[in-house]
Amino acid sequence: MERGPVRGVIRRASRLITLAAVAACGGAPPPSAPHPLPDTTAQAPPAAVSPLLGPAPPARLYAPVRLAFVGDINLGTSTLADGVPPDDGRRLFDQARPALVGDLVVGNFEGVLADTGSSVKCEWLRARIARQQRELRRLRRQHRVPPPDTTSDQPGCYAFRTPTALAPRLREAGFTHLNLANNHANDFGPAGRASTEALLDSLGIDFYGPIGRIAIDTVRRGDSLTTVGLIGFSTYPFAYDLLDIQRSAAVVDSIRPLVDLLLVTFHGGSEGVRALHTPEQAESLGHEPRGELRRWAHAVIDAGADGVVGHGPHVLRGIELYRGRPIVYSLGNFLTYRGFSLAGLLGVTGVLQLEYAPDRRLRGARIVPMRQFPLRGPAPDPDGQALELVRQLSREDFGDAGAQIRPDGAIVLGP
Repeated sequence: MERGPVRGVIRRASRLITLAAVAACGGAPPPSAPHPLPDTTAQAPPAAVSPLLGPAPPARLYAPVRLAFVGDINLGTSTLADGVPPDDGRRLFDQARPALVGDLVVGNFEGVLADTGSSVKCEWLRARIARQQRELRRLRRQHRVPPPDTTSDQPGCYAFRTPTALAPRLREAGFTHLNLANNHANDFGPAGRASTEALLDSLGIDFYGPIGRIAIDTVRRGDSLTTVGLIGFSTYPFAYDLLDIQRSAAVVDSIRPLVDLLLVTFHGGSEGVRALHTPEQAESLGHEPRGELRRWAHAVIDAGADGVVGHGPHVLRGIELYRGRPIVYSLGNFLTYRGFSLAGLLGVTGVLQLEYAPDRRLRGARIVPMRQFPLRGPAPDPDGQALELVRQLSREDFGDAGAQIRPDGAIVLGP
C-alpha cells in the first residue's frame, strides 16, 4: 500500500489545526467601533476547497428535446351508425406517420376507449330536452299560441365510445402522450375514464389532464439529460380548470421546479368555423364558459411554462409569441373518423413540431400542413392551406406578436 500521499495530507491537515489552535489562544482583540452591515448584494468570494475533498462533479449536461403536437383525435365510435372504420383503422395514420416524430408525440384524445357502458351525458341531455318541450307546450296552451308549421331537429348528443381494438393504432402511429382533459373524456362517466386510462397504460402511452395526473418524462442524449413536464387544462371538474386563472398559474408554478422543460396544453374556446379568431374576451359555447384564453395563456407562461398548445375549437387558430415563448391557440381536428364535421376549414389541420435547445430556448418550430377528408385519416397537403390560414390569423389577431410562417412551414422565432 502507498502511504506517502496519505501522510502528506495528514501533515498538511495537522499544520492547519495547529495554526487554528494558536490563533484561538492568542486572546481576544480589543473592542472596535461597530461596522455597518455587509453589502449582501456583493458577490461572496469562492469558498475554499478542502484538500481532503475530491474534485467537484462535472456540471450536468442538458439534452435538446423534440416534440410533436396534434389536435383532436377520435379513431371511431360505436355509438354512431358506421362509426367504426374497417380493419380496425389500420391505415388511418399511414400518410401522417412521417410527421409524427419526436422525443414526445402528443395528441388530444376525444372520447373513451371502452367496449361497453352507457352515457349518463346523453340520458341527462334527453331528459333536459323533454322537460323543455313539455314547458314549451304548456306555454303555448296557456297563451293560445298555435304550434309551429315545422319542427326543428333536436340537438344531438355526441358521446364517443371508441372500441378497444382500435387503441393500438395510437401506439403504432408514434404517440407517446395523450391529453384527457376535454369535454368528451367523461362521456361515459368515471368508468369510461378508468377504462381509457387502463388501456393507455397497457399500451405504454402516458396520459395527463385528470386532476393529479401530470406527465414527467426524461429525454437522454448520451450523457445529457432533460426532464420534460406536460400539464393539461380544460373547463370540466375532473380536470385542471382553466377558468380559474390564478389557480392555473399556481399549478404551473408548483411543477416548474420539478422539470427542466414545461409544456402546457388546453382544451377550450368556442367551436366551429365562426371560432377561427382568438378574441380578447372570455369565450363560451352556448351557455357553457370556455375560458378567457389570451389572459390565461399569458398567466401560465408568466408562471413558468415554456410553451402553450391548444385545441377545442375544431379549427386552426393563430400563434402568438409571448415573452419568446409560443402560444398555439388551436391545432383543430387531426383524425376524427366520425361525429365531427370536416367541411371546409374544419378539415384543415397539421402537425406542430417544436425543438428546444439544452438551455430551454425554442430553437426551431414548424407546421407540417395536412388535410383530413371524411372517413379517412390526415394526409399531407401540397397546397399548404394550413400555413396560409395560420399566417393570416396570427397577423390579424396578434399583430407584431403574431408568428410569421415561411412557405416551408418554419415559424420565425425572432428578428
